[in-house]
Amino acid sequence: MFYFKLAIRNIKKSLGIFAPFLLATTVMFAMTFIISNISFSKGVDKLRGAQYAQFMMFAGLFIVIVFSVIIVSYSYRFLLKQRTKEFGLYNILGLNKRQISTISFWELLIALIITVITGAIIGIILSQFLFLVFVKIIGANYFNLGISPIAISLSVIVFTIIFCLLMGFALITIRRHSAISLLKDNSRSEKEPRGRVIISVLSLLLLGTAYFLALTIKNPLVAFFIFFIAALLVIIGTYLLYMGVTIFVLKRQKANKAYYYKPEHFITTSSMLYRMKTNAVGLANITILVTMTFVTIATSLALYIGVQDVVKDLFPKNTDIKTYTGSISENKNRLNAFIKDNKLENHDLSTYSNFLIQTTFNSDTADHINISSQKAPVDNMASLLFVTRDDMVKLGNTIPELKDNQLVMYPVLGKVNAKSMSWYGEDLSIIKASSKLKNLPSNYAITTSLVFVVKNEQELIKLNELFNVNNKSEMSDGGAQNVKSPINTDSLLNISEKKQRDLVTKNTDKINVSTKTEVQELMNGLTGGFLFIGFILGITFILGAALIIYYKQISEGAEDKRSYRILQEIGLTKNEVKKTINSQVLVVFFMPIIVSIIHFAAAFVMISKLIKLFGVTNMSIIITVSISTIIIITLIYFLIYRKTSKIYYRIVER
Repeated sequence: MFYFKLAIRNIKKSLGIFAPFLLATTVMFAMTFIISNISFSKGVDKLRGAQYAQFMMFAGLFIVIVFSVIIVSYSYRFLLKQRTKEFGLYNILGLNKRQISTISFWELLIALIITVITGAIIGIILSQFLFLVFVKIIGANYFNLGISPIAISLSVIVFTIIFCLLMGFALITIRRHSAISLLKDNSRSEKEPRGRVIISVLSLLLLGTAYFLALTIKNPLVAFFIFFIAALLVIIGTYLLYMGVTIFVLKRQKANKAYYYKPEHFITTSSMLYRMKTNAVGLANITILVTMTFVTIATSLALYIGVQDVVKDLFPKNTDIKTYTGSISENKNRLNAFIKDNKLENHDLSTYSNFLIQTTFNSDTADHINISSQKAPVDNMASLLFVTRDDMVKLGNTIPELKDNQLVMYPVLGKVNAKSMSWYGEDLSIIKASSKLKNLPSNYAITTSLVFVVKNEQELIKLNELFNVNNKSEMSDGGAQNVKSPINTDSLLNISEKKQRDLVTKNTDKINVSTKTEVQELMNGLTGGFLFIGFILGITFILGAALIIYYKQISEGAEDKRSYRILQEIGLTKNEVKKTINSQVLVVFFMPIIVSIIHFAAAFVMISKLIKLFGVTNMSIIITVSISTIIIITLIYFLIYRKTSKIYYRIVER
C-alpha cells in the first residue's frame, strides 16, 4: 500500500510530466475503441454497402494498433528520461531497484486505469458522432450504433499488452543503471557524430530507388505491389537521410569559416550538430508521419470524389438491362419481352448492340495498330468496345457516314493516334474522332480503352466472328478451345429507385440488370470506408506528429537552457539569443515539411495509378485534392509548431 500511495503522490506531483503521456495513451485508446466499436457493431450490418467498408475498418484498426504501440512507447521513453534523476534519488535514499520497479508498476497500473476509463468515455461519445459521419459518407440511413463488448475487450487487452511492454522498458532502465548514472542520465549530451558518408550515400540510394519505382511505374496492378516496397525504402531512407546527410551538411557548414563564425550560425550549427543523433530520429518520425498524413487523406478523398464521376459515366441513364446469349435480333426480342413483362415501355428507352474485348495491343508504327492472335506483353493490354453507327446516332451523336472496313475511333483512356488497324488479318481504316461519344456508358478500364464505331450490324458481326475464330485458351489436357466474346445488346432507361431495386432481383442467366443505385451503394461502401479510415488515420498521424514535436520542444529546450545562459554570461545579448533561437526553430520546422512534400510529390504518380484501379482517371481531381491536402496539413502543422515552440522559448528564456 505504501508503494501505491507513493505512486499516486508521484503522479500528482509530476503531473506536468505525466500529462503528455496520459494524453497520448488516452487519445490512442479512444482511436482504437472508435474504429473497433464501429467495425464490430451490429448496427453496421444493417447498412447497405457497409460490408465493403468493414474490411477497410479492420485494416485501419490494425494500423492504429501498431501506431499506438509506437506512439505510447515513444511517450513513455520520454517520460522515463525525465524521471531517471528521480529514480536515482530514490536509490540513494535507500530504496533498492526492486522497490523502485514496484513504484513504476503502480504508476503504470494507475495510468492504465485512467487511460481505459477516460479513453472509453471519450471513445463512446466520439464513436457515435463519427458513426453518423460514416453513415453520411456511404449514403446509408441507419443511425443506431450500439456499444460493442468485443470492441471494449479488444481495446483493453491491446493496451494492457502495451503497458506490459512499457513495464519492460522501465525494468530495463532501472536495472541497467546505477544510482549515479540515473542521476546524470537525463543531462547527458550527445558526442559530435562522425561524417557518416556511407550512411549518406545509402540514404540517397534508397530514396532514389523508391522515387524511380514511383515515377516509372506504368501498370496500376504492378503499382499496387510496388507501393509497399517503395514505402519501406522511403521510411528507411528518411531515417538515414537525417542521420547521415543532415550531419554531413552541418559539418560542411562548420568547415565553411565565413558562414560558421557568425553568432546566429555558430550557435545553431553547433547545437544541431551535437544533438543531431537524437534530433535525426525525431525529425524522421515527424517527416514520415506527415507524409503518411498526406498520402492517406489525399488518396482516400480523391478516390471518393473521383468515383462519383465514374458512376455518372457508367450510367448515362440509371438502369442498364443487358442480354448477351444470342444474335442481335434474338437479343432485341428477349429485351423487348422483358421490358413488356415489367411494363417499362414508356421510360425513354435507348438500345444499342456492342461487343467488348480485352486484348493485347501491338502498335507496329505510330499510325498502325496490329491486333492478332500473337501474344504481347501484359503492359500492352487494351479494352476495345465496338458499336454501330446507327445505334450511336440514336443516342444523340453526330457521326460521319462509314464504308465497309472503315470505323471511327474514340479514345477513352490512353493516347492512340493510329490511322489504320489490322484486325486478325482484316485491314481497317480509322477515322480519329474530334469529340467524345455522348450517352454511351463508359467501360471500367485501368489500361488503354478505345471505342470503335463501325458501319452497321453486319460489320459488327463480322469483326466479332474474326475475334472468336482467332482466339483460343489453353485447356488442362493440353488442348485449346475458342474464347467467345458474345455480342451484347443493352437497353438504357430511367426508372424510380424502387423500380431499380425490384428489377435487380429479376436477374437471370439471360438477362442482367445493373442500376445506378446498386453500383452507387457498392462504391460508396468501398470508397466511403477508404475515406473514413483515411481521415481517422490522418488525424491519428498528425496527432502523433504533434506529440513528437511537443516532446522535442521540451527536451531541446531543457538541453539548450544551460547553453544559452552561458552564452549570455559571456556577452551574447538577449536579442542575439532570440535571433539564434528563431534560426534553429525555423530550420527544424521547415525540414520535415519540405522533405514530406518531396516524398509525396515523388509518390504522386504511383498514387494516381493506384486510384486508377477504381476507374478514376480524372487527373484534375487528383491534383486538386492533393494540393489542397498539402496546404491544409501544412497550415495545421504550422499551428502545432507555433504553439509548441512557445514552450521551447519559455524553457530557454526562463
